[in-house]
Amino acid sequence: MVSPSHSTPYVFNGDFVDRGKNSTEVLMILLACFIVWPDAVYLNRGNHEDFNMNVRYGFLKEIMLKYSDETKKQDPKTNEAAKILRAVEDLYGWLPLATIVDNKVFVVHGGVSDCTTLKDIATLDRHKYVTVLRPATENGQLACEPVEWKTIVDILWSDPRPQPGCTHNTYRGGGCFFGPEVTEAFLEKHQFKLLIRSHQCKTDGFEYAHKDKVLTVFSASNYYDTSSNRGAYIKLIGPDLLIQSVAYVSSKIARHASLRQRNLIRETKARVSTLSLSDWCEAMEEAIGLGLPWRLLCSKLANFDAERQLVDYSSTLNNYATYTEGLIEDGHTLLEALYKNKDALETVFKMIDKDGNGSISMDEFTDACEFLGEQLGKPIPPGTIQDLAHSIDMNKDGFIDLNEFLEAFRLVNGNRPFPDEKKAEANNFDGSPDSISMVGSDSSYATAHGENGTNKIEEDIDVDDDCSLRRF
Repeated sequence: MVSPSHSTPYVFNGDFVDRGKNSTEVLMILLACFIVWPDAVYLNRGNHEDFNMNVRYGFLKEIMLKYSDETKKQDPKTNEAAKILRAVEDLYGWLPLATIVDNKVFVVHGGVSDCTTLKDIATLDRHKYVTVLRPATENGQLACEPVEWKTIVDILWSDPRPQPGCTHNTYRGGGCFFGPEVTEAFLEKHQFKLLIRSHQCKTDGFEYAHKDKVLTVFSASNYYDTSSNRGAYIKLIGPDLLIQSVAYVSSKIARHASLRQRNLIRETKARVSTLSLSDWCEAMEEAIGLGLPWRLLCSKLANFDAERQLVDYSSTLNNYATYTEGLIEDGHTLLEALYKNKDALETVFKMIDKDGNGSISMDEFTDACEFLGEQLGKPIPPGTIQDLAHSIDMNKDGFIDLNEFLEAFRLVNGNRPFPDEKKAEANNFDGSPDSISMVGSDSSYATAHGENGTNKIEEDIDVDDDCSLRRF
């Protein structure tokens, strides 16, 4: 990597905060880079550069913990944390909403709608939007036109999808789903070649859509958990802006090591028979490249010392056997059966929400799972129900709202062995994508797996809304 310069500018495409306990430091580094290289570092605003998002997803709490003196009753006007928060709020309003590279590439955090134009983006008063989750106000009065507010929401919150049209983004609650013809019309109108955006976690760190006219880039590797996804960044090379995608996986061991030190690490590993769990996960992903939750699969694939968190790598796959516990008829899991109702998930949510208050309590969730287990003829262990409920409850408030309920499901490759008595049928099975695994949303997989005759769920959920790997 070379330092930013006029000939090598850098664009950072939003969501600098609400990313763990070091968001403050990340933001300070980016701002320092901007001060040092003001003509070579560009910071686009993301949907998390928003005060209301920070209240919910952790950045506000991080600042309060780091810069408030709880031993003293401080005046809000002199409280360092309060000063920083006011400065950050002001900063959000000054961040650019998009960047144009050589009049050929449009870079924005979320996307566009069928109403988005460069003229509207250039003329809207972005400085008054401390939050875009509601219209800007001044002295209690509406201080913006509805069209202006919609423009900024569409830019920061929208997602591409393969289906044509431009419809409300019901998944996020803001922005839109924009189809291929919306992308084509926007690029043609402004004579751009490509739209680059972020906003969604991708297994390989990047993903093309809309006939390669939209490129999603997600730079945080290991987002859900170790080996859950690669990170990536994009190089635009030469006058034609040829695209080079660079994918990577961050390693705690080698993160700050030189090339020589990394080679030494690899040689050292070759002389021992055990690896740390994280190193084993990274090795499996590097060798196989399927984006699987290796941490959760480790005990099934190799001899794993849970107390010391060490894996005997030489035993990998030695004792492999097809795992079928928890399967119901046709060789699919209970969760897969639930997902057959994917088009009616909202209706299912309302059925489980007995009191109609807009959220599912733990008791309501337990009752629904017990009833479902009875109907399927396979009772669900209470421990599994409790673990499943807590994994879906992303913000850990003891209730499951509609967004959390919908976020709990995503499509993955559904090809799997059938039970032994159906092996003959499996030879003719052409595979189906209609299976699911549980995920959290901006930091880990929650995958059902069996141990000692029971199903359990291990999870490390992050509560961001922009990591969905859903396919619409």
